[in-house]
Amino acid sequence: MKKKISIILNIIIVIIELIALKISYAYDNRVMIEYYTIDSNILALLSSIIYLIYVFSKSKKSNVTRILKYISTICLLITFLVVIFVLLPMFNFNFKMLLIRGAMFPHHVLCPILSFITFVWFDDLGKFNKKDYYYPVIATLIYAFVLIILNLLTIVDGPYPFLRVYDQSILSSIIWFTLIIYMCYLISKYVLKLRNQPMVHLK
Repeated sequence: MKKKISIILNIIIVIIELIALKISYAYDNRVMIEYYTIDSNILALLSSIIYLIYVFSKSKKSNVTRILKYISTICLLITFLVVIFVLLPMFNFNFKMLLIRGAMFPHHVLCPILSFITFVWFDDLGKFNKKDYYYPVIATLIYAFVLIILNLLTIVDGPYPFLRVYDQSILSSIIWFTLIIYMCYLISKYVLKLRNQPMVHLK
């Protein structure tokens, strides 16, 4: 039963991601990879596809499959939390812009929730340990460093308000950077602890 639910949820994630990415591309005529949201959802799509390939082929899941699933889940959760607790207040609680319009609902809400549920309770990914906490942090650090440099070079504007280094003080940039990276670490740690909690096992 647990395996079937995992398969169903991952298939749903793949379908929703493909539809949402198509909508997002049609809206702007490009895949906006400068957005953490888009990168996280593309990673979720790829990790679910790879996971399903291993499940259907009945092969032993590789470490890459396990880590990709973990990173994409954490990145999607960060996307969800940043939208709800940071961007919504910044944009005067414009729910239509951030949660409804275009692909916002699947990218900002639906896929993060589905990814979290299947990763924590249903996906067969083997054992995780404490050193795995740092994989999502490293992925987020890479994104942050690249986007900060692109903002400093004025190649990219934002795309998030807290990445616009020329519109805020150095101290503000440091505080935002520290808060988001620390949040990523805490979420990474909490999700694995939750995953390791005993529960009623579905056969």
